[in-house]
Amino acid sequence: MQEAARDTIYILLWGDLAETVRGLASVRRIRDAHRRARLVLLTSPDYEGLLKHCPWFGAIETDALAEGPAGRLMVKRMKLAKPVAIFDLVGSDASRRIKGGFRFSRTRWIDGAARGEPGVHPVESAAMALGEAGIGPGSYRLGEAEGPDVSWVDYLARTSRTLEPEYFGINGSYVLLAPAGDEVKPALRWPKERWASLAHALTEVGITPAVVGGPSAREVGRFIAEHAPGARDLTGKAKLVQLAGLGRRARFVFGEDTGLLHLLVAAGPPALSLYPGGEDDPALRAPRGPSTVVIMHAPTLAQVTPEEAIQAMRFAGGFSETTRAA
Repeated sequence: MQEAARDTIYILLWGDLAETVRGLASVRRIRDAHRRARLVLLTSPDYEGLLKHCPWFGAIETDALAEGPAGRLMVKRMKLAKPVAIFDLVGSDASRRIKGGFRFSRTRWIDGAARGEPGVHPVESAAMALGEAGIGPGSYRLGEAEGPDVSWVDYLARTSRTLEPEYFGINGSYVLLAPAGDEVKPALRWPKERWASLAHALTEVGITPAVVGGPSAREVGRFIAEHAPGARDLTGKAKLVQLAGLGRRARFVFGEDTGLLHLLVAAGPPALSLYPGGEDDPALRAPRGPSTVVIMHAPTLAQVTPEEAIQAMRFAGGFSETTRAA
């Protein structure tokens, strides 16, 4: 007997790394509500290297931002797939252009993007948007909606040693340090001397500090490695999926307000997130994941001492003997 054809559902998701990671919380809800459907991710090329490993998608298309003739061909291709629904998790001009191409279609269009309501975290906002479409509750308090979870990298870790800590020369317990890069003004960053002092304190108790980040964080990564023997400088040396794999086994993550921190927190370890002073409530933009996230907020980050950071790590369980394993 021939198996019935599966419904096709498109999910529109792109943006910066923080937005993309947060969007995975919504993707999980859609997946749970449509387990028999074939989910097709329409995105940009930026994070294809990470998202292609996510088992929730049956296919990934990366021309979401195409315009003109290329954009019309993209919409035509989507129509040929006869999707029963399209979930827009972006809410941008580009996604609205795609919506216009489906204005005479029977395809159901669901606006599932975070709406930027005052006092609402984007994860709760997007979850409530899906709730209006019949997926989950229609209302959440701050912290109630389940955050993103990239534990699916475990499947890749079983077949590729490039996600193992040992591949990067890390043995035993380790903490991931995620400083901001030089695209952030120095006044809004934690001083590199504080990073080095924290790394030294961690090595003193037998924990390896591993500094992670993109090429823009290489200067602080080199400084930490030079002034804290035993620290590992991985800045600019690991792909996002590898960093997610490292996050799965890390004891703790300590970082500044970067997109990478959102990915590392979604991997599962407890975390400490640093935020400089400002009018915005950092709790409304902090990374979300399966474990505790402690927020440290100071008028200037230089006021935060390494001793205070370690105390916060202990509070969040960063020195627990419980082993995290992929």
